[in-house]
Amino acid sequence: MDILIDAFVSFFAMYLVISHLSARSLRRLVGYKAWVDIVLHVSVIYMFFSTSTEGLLQAEAAAIMFSLWLRGYRWASGFERWVPGRGWIRYAGRFT
Repeated sequence: MDILIDAFVSFFAMYLVISHLSARSLRRLVGYKAWVDIVLHVSVIYMFFSTSTEGLLQAEAAAIMFSLWLRGYRWASGFERWVPGRGWIRYAGRFT
């Protein structure tokens, strides 16, 4: 149970950092989809590999929650993607 509480605290800390980004920057970040997930999980595993198993599980649980939040943001608010020759194109979300 402590792992989940620690994961929520870590997720909230990542959310506070991300909340300082502009809406446009966040839409562009979520536009990369799988690349953001891969970089996030590889960096978490790399940083917490030598710690205890509980530390790694807590960090990975927080990363999973963050990935789910990014996917929810993408679904609800849309995203932007770079298209060569056309620039940034915005795709609408469910509520925009």
